[in-house]
Amino acid sequence: MCASRNGVLTIAADGVGAVSASLGGILTIAPLTGGRWLGLTDTPVNCRRVLGTADLALGITIIASRPSRWRWRAVAARSLLHLVFAREYKRTSRRHNAVAMCALFVIDAGIAIGLREERRYV
Repeated sequence: MCASRNGVLTIAADGVGAVSASLGGILTIAPLTGGRWLGLTDTPVNCRRVLGTADLALGITIIASRPSRWRWRAVAARSLLHLVFAREYKRTSRRHNAVAMCALFVIDAGIAIGLREERRYV
């Protein structure tokens, strides 16, 4: 395993965790404002909070599990959460947001696969 690939995956996972914790925190604490920022205006407030809490918890898990061999699973779960967001965007006729979430799903899934592969060789 190349050391530079290791570093890129670690930085990418850190970024995923930080963004996830930040956006999840905003949706959890201020679901009306966060929902407007994220285009979830037609989503019920309770649903926004649930999505935010899940995102916040996964972000914290990704960051906290940095030295752990389990980190790839948290990133994979975060990638699956993108599909939940995509479904919500599609339900509220925001197809461009749904496409963006699907693209983020692919990116995060790639990071998770890379982290998993990295652990095989350690």
